[in-house]
Amino acid sequence: MTQEQLNNAVEKFKALVTEQNERSERIKQQGDFIDFDKLDKLTIGVCGGDGIGPIITAESARVLAFLLKDDVESGKIEFKTIDGLTIENRVKVMKAIPDDVMEQLKQCPVILKGPTTTPQAGDPWPNIESANVAMRKALDLFANVRPVKIPEEGIDWTFFRENTEGAYAVGSKGINITDDLATQMRTLNLET
Repeated sequence: MTQEQLNNAVEKFKALVTEQNERSERIKQQGDFIDFDKLDKLTIGVCGGDGIGPIITAESARVLAFLLKDDVESGKIEFKTIDGLTIENRVKVMKAIPDDVMEQLKQCPVILKGPTTTPQAGDPWPNIESANVAMRKALDLFANVRPVKIPEEGIDWTFFRENTEGAYAVGSKGINITDDLATQMRTLNLET
């Protein structure tokens, strides 16, 4: 390994550590979690996405509004439509989530989001990050919680998939040091 290759690897590692430290500091600055019991009004952002997303998300919002009818009528819950997370709009600004959409998402403590297109090889779309992954990172959505209940089978499980640490959130931050030597990074945010 040459000195230049070693220096390059050290600089990339330094950049990764700096990036993750800044992320950790942003998380600390966010303060406490939302105490939903103390909110005067709960705003549910309805973000349709693209493809069949707007159709199924609108129907899901309609059902949710029906189930929460009393709270909606009393003004405790409101629905806010958030447009602009279509693949066409995302490609136009070349971002996983356009800035104006992200600002609207951040204003809603609860988001009902429809499917979004993630470009794949062979698609007509340029390679941009998944809107889902970008949202998990930007909003620090720590866990994906998936309850599974099948009473007749005696199944009452809840699966938790961590969303904001390690390679899943950081992505590929590996370093090709030489043709024969490479390394991959995994980060953990160890909060006390």
